[in-house]
Amino acid sequence: MDRYKTIQWATGVVGGSCVKSVLRHPKLDLVGVKVYDEAKVGVDAGALVGAPSTGVIATQSVDEILSLEADCVLYCPLPWNLDEMCRILESGKHLITPCPYYFPFLQNSEAAEALTRACVSGGVNFHASGCNPGGIAERFPLTFTGWCNQIDRITMTECGECTFYESEGVMRSLMNLGKTPERALRNPIKEALQKAWNEPIDMIAAGLGTHVVSYEAEHDFILAKEPIHTAVGVIEAGTIALNHYRHIGRTHAGTEIVQEQIWFVGDRNQEQLARKMDIPRQSGWRIKIEGDVNLNIDVDFPEELSQDERVAQGLSTTAFHLVNAVPLVCDAPDPGLKTFLDLPMITGCVGSEDPPRVKI
Repeated sequence: MDRYKTIQWATGVVGGSCVKSVLRHPKLDLVGVKVYDEAKVGVDAGALVGAPSTGVIATQSVDEILSLEADCVLYCPLPWNLDEMCRILESGKHLITPCPYYFPFLQNSEAAEALTRACVSGGVNFHASGCNPGGIAERFPLTFTGWCNQIDRITMTECGECTFYESEGVMRSLMNLGKTPERALRNPIKEALQKAWNEPIDMIAAGLGTHVVSYEAEHDFILAKEPIHTAVGVIEAGTIALNHYRHIGRTHAGTEIVQEQIWFVGDRNQEQLARKMDIPRQSGWRIKIEGDVNLNIDVDFPEELSQDERVAQGLSTTAFHLVNAVPLVCDAPDPGLKTFLDLPMITGCVGSEDPPRVKI
């Protein structure tokens, strides 16, 4: 396929970056935009993201979107809806999303079966991707294991200074920032979040040719000792200002796989917190591989960027990863769920030339 007709579903922070990326991508054509905000209905997609007019007008109508001739839907709402995902797939449109089901076969087997049935019915593929999870949590660690032979432990640590992060749903519901520890431990999304982090662990294990035999989860909270002003309001004293998650999988082959998240608000020196935590880095990601080769791989944005610029670029990486996957997902054979283990390398795209080949 030379060009791919693409629909953007939801135009929040990530969805808006997807629209910009689709408009720039040399192989994609934007043909539809699904929005939730009444104020966006009837607005040109370009105007939604500060780009030139596209002729594509935003709509709230699911039926209108599904009636469009398109190859792929970039599905970015929060919260997501499994039935909605299946309906899109059954309509004959590939679906790429930053929402879960990155490797759902063990943690969310019922969802995996429903999505697979929908893919087969529509003759299309499903792929969940993004930044973390959806890239840094599983794709990148697996890439660097190619330098190793014996692997004892793989740890992926995300350190996120979230003071300027603008998604209230993510900050307060997923990260539990601003909640009391008691409320955080009762958070109904806790089980879903644990499964979401176990999925990358399962994918890494499968990519290494083994499987997980036991899981463990550790939660630690540090409270604010004074009010902390953030992009989503005040984190009050006595509520969670640093959230430390560790999800651990131990494999049949003996390799331990750790997914660790350290999310916090306030100044970088943690002066506004009730106690301090020794963290491996102030912001960004660290992949640590231990075995016969020991590696620390740090991924970060330039130091000269402001914190809000770093957050914006971090969210953009999620969108760009989704958009760059469109041609590969659309062209992948055998309808079904496609993980990083099923697809060729996802790269950026700045031209439409085919790579050189030897012809015989």
